[in-house]
Amino acid sequence: MTGDRTNRLVSRAREVVPGGAQTGLREQAYYPEDIAFEAAEGATLTTVEGEELTDYHMAFGPIILGHGREEVDAAAKRAIDAGVLYGAATTELEVEVAERLVDLLPSVEMVNFCNSGSEATYHAIRLARAYTGNEKVLKFEGCYHGWHDYVDMSVYPPEEELAGRDDGPEIDPYPESDGMLSAALDNTVVVPFNDPEAFREAMATHGDELAGVILEPVPHSVGCLEPTEAFLDALESETDDRDVPLVFDEVITAFRHSADGMQAELGVSPDLTCVAKAMGNGYPVAAVGGREDLLSQAGGDNKSGVVISGTYSGSPVGLAAAKETLDLVASEDVPAYVTDLGDRYRAGLADLLDDHGVEGRVVGYRSIFGLQFGASERPLTYEDVAELDEERFREFAAGMRERGHFFTPNPYKRHHLSLAHTDDHLAAYLDDADAVLADLSRR
Repeated sequence: MTGDRTNRLVSRAREVVPGGAQTGLREQAYYPEDIAFEAAEGATLTTVEGEELTDYHMAFGPIILGHGREEVDAAAKRAIDAGVLYGAATTELEVEVAERLVDLLPSVEMVNFCNSGSEATYHAIRLARAYTGNEKVLKFEGCYHGWHDYVDMSVYPPEEELAGRDDGPEIDPYPESDGMLSAALDNTVVVPFNDPEAFREAMATHGDELAGVILEPVPHSVGCLEPTEAFLDALESETDDRDVPLVFDEVITAFRHSADGMQAELGVSPDLTCVAKAMGNGYPVAAVGGREDLLSQAGGDNKSGVVISGTYSGSPVGLAAAKETLDLVASEDVPAYVTDLGDRYRAGLADLLDDHGVEGRVVGYRSIFGLQFGASERPLTYEDVAELDEERFREFAAGMRERGHFFTPNPYKRHHLSLAHTDDHLAAYLDDADAVLADLSRR
């Protein structure tokens, strides 16, 4: 699987790129063997050695229609031909995509574009701070909202951080990166996900000094935590009563789980919403949207003077891809297709775990699924996923990789399905998972 061309390319990469790949979760050391890709089409990745792998990684989730979807790429090419970037005033494409987001997402009245989910959450928090005049932000343990100092904490705290905790509702923020500002940690309140009482206590203590509350409505950064009704009720009532902006980070969930976002399905109306990933089927495009009074703070001549800027924000290429992707997601009912497929992957894997007597559980929601070893109960909080059998998952991922299936070898991450995945992919995956689990059960 790893040949001379891969070895040469990875060796060159390690000379000029930290870890030999862009960002920590792509580093060569992260995978059971060095790997380099050359092409992608549909549900297939092709390595530089010519090996074809069924892709369940899907670039951490943006690829909802499949790689190289013809209509999306054609729209992007038309935008390139018309002019890659204007960087001033507005365009019809910008207006059309903003109107689509307002139509699709129930809580969104206005939109600002950017290029990544991290930018969107950064902008959302700045808008919330300007609106309230407060600095503190409340987030939930296990939720990931990007790499910036505002929020990159208490996503994957190590087990030793969980031991000896006080009985109070709050959790000491755990920085996920060196070099973070201590002031960012000091101005962040962390509480467990799915714990309405802890949230209510934290709001009683900090409500008057909070700029906002941010969460993934379904935290997929640790596999999958499905919110309880009591937790959602507490979220909406507490933030409404105290006029604290509620921010939904729908970077992963919007347009993948539902064309109109998880907010419509859950019946919760956030004040700000961040979207990206499946919005553009792989092209760099993102947005923060929400209430008009919050977004209008960034109107340039507004007295609040909130700066939301970016040379590449509203790039015609990304917006063209987004327009076509959003149309296809709605017209072809993509979420329904991938949800049905996801249900069958999860059911098949659960049967295989039972058949082979392997301790584990299948987690996920709609088009996302994952296999977690060493635990069997439904996870509700980060502590429920903090002691997984990581080595066994890496062995499973390596065995599946040998059989032609590619996904991130990290039990906290997830498989993503797309419109390009078929019943044949499902059958092949379950057949090979049967063999790999049979082998693991004998160890």
